[in-house]
Amino acid sequence: MAYSGTTAGSTSANPPRKLMDGIAGNQGTTGMTTAPNVPGGQGGAIWVYNSTNLTTDLVASNFFTDGKYLGMRPGDLVMGAQFSSAGSSVTSYWGVITGVSTSGASLSTGSVMTSTFG
Repeated sequence: MAYSGTTAGSTSANPPRKLMDGIAGNQGTTGMTTAPNVPGGQGGAIWVYNSTNLTTDLVASNFFTDGKYLGMRPGDLVMGAQFSSAGSSVTSYWGVITGVSTSGASLSTGSVMTSTFG
């Protein structure tokens, strides 16, 4: 399923929402941009994204096509719920943004944790 970000029509737009900035606020422009496993630099914000997209869709390269525009940075956390259909089945997930470019923002395939406990 395709991502419906800020450029989608007003009735179908569903971009991720930033819940909070990183603990230290804007942390500069070095560090995580080139070494995502090194503390400091960028990232640390928490975003929420709920949709019917599969978690395998979410880890596709540049899934969040407007991620740079929204302000996503490497090291940001994304959490949310993936609904199979209205009210029938839900999976919660956490992931880490590892790459941001003008093409979009990507969740690391190795960072996504899911749960289907009800």
